[in-house]
Amino acid sequence: MAIAIPIATGEVLAGTGFIAGTQGGTFAIVTALHLLGRSTDIRIGFPPHGGNVASPQTYPSPSMPALPAKLVLTEFLYDLAILLVRNPGLNAPVPRYIFDPAEIGVGEEVLVVGYPFAPIGSMLETVEPCCVSAIGRRLRPHGGSLDELILSHQTHPGSSGSPVVRKSDGAVCGIVRGCLAPPGVLSIGNLPIGTDTNVTYATTAHILPALLSEAFAIGVE
Repeated sequence: MAIAIPIATGEVLAGTGFIAGTQGGTFAIVTALHLLGRSTDIRIGFPPHGGNVASPQTYPSPSMPALPAKLVLTEFLYDLAILLVRNPGLNAPVPRYIFDPAEIGVGEEVLVVGYPFAPIGSMLETVEPCCVSAIGRRLRPHGGSLDELILSHQTHPGSSGSPVVRKSDGAVCGIVRGCLAPPGVLSIGNLPIGTDTNVTYATTAHILPALLSEAFAIGVE
């Protein structure tokens, strides 16, 4: 299963990313582009449970080791960002990917792994089961379309960038992009804390191998 990690901009938790690949001591982290805003100070956290979400997690957590990350690649249409982190000592498995979106069907069970409510300080990683409720075809403003997974999942602030993995084998099939949030949802300040719908949009993971190859070619330096 993919190892999800919290993403911070400056000193503020923003959402979720996951370790997507490695090359020569450099790790690639995938997250949602919109989480980063205009920040140039991007950090990734390393939770005490080491990415093993089955382990007990102590909360509230007073601190979490973090490393600076370099934004090397963005893909606006897919709302994806690739970060590189140089850390020869980090040991983390690289997930398997589903390269053909047609392998995921409507009704299939998947898991969303991430840090819901990260923007309000939560460092608890959760695994939330749901299913693919539809295959969406998002129309692009200037023509063409993009296929997406529509999930029966209630997304919260911090869930964006979470990997979506197939329950049967743990392969990454998507990345959470956002949710249908109707007006007037319950909020804390300007942060919505829930919706009255369970409609989440996820970018399919088939695009990741090409993006990761391009990111590693750019490198950290």
